[in-house]
Amino acid sequence: MGILLDRFERGFERLMIFFASLVALSIALFATLIPLDLFIRSVGWGNMWWLYEGIEYTLYAGIFLGAPWVLREGAHVRVDVLVATLPKKMSARLEQVLDVFGAIICGALTYYAVRSMIADYVENSLPDKLLIIPDWWLMLIFSTAFTMLTIEFLLRLRRVHGEEEVKAPHPSETSDPGS
Repeated sequence: MGILLDRFERGFERLMIFFASLVALSIALFATLIPLDLFIRSVGWGNMWWLYEGIEYTLYAGIFLGAPWVLREGAHVRVDVLVATLPKKMSARLEQVLDVFGAIICGALTYYAVRSMIADYVENSLPDKLLIIPDWWLMLIFSTAFTMLTIEFLLRLRRVHGEEEVKAPHPSETSDPGS
């Protein structure tokens, strides 16, 4: 079972890196297209009417699909006042409790996002914008991101547990002074 989970985790990590790379690429694209659109407008050649709403959609997707990678890298904003003041073992246990809590919250958000996605698909909900992308696509992004966040929180628990097993001495290595 451990080998399958290791493979899953490596594949999941590649998926997160793929999404993070797409986010980075989209930001580079914004940095190119915004000045190009301004140039096109200034010389009177028209404009890229879709650009700013496209950026809005892309930022939405990037923020959500990049979040699991940010969590894995520990690059998110944290307030570790309590965790930093506790003894190391108690701090590790608190981290595990917080990871379980995070997985539960993200799992609940996934559930409600999938329900909303299905309802948007059935109702064919569309936004009131120039660049029309059906609402269910946005909820697909949201539900995918929170599914990935749930998985990442669970993998964090597995990684912490694996580190404890590596650090814990084997029973044959401990010596009982009373014997």
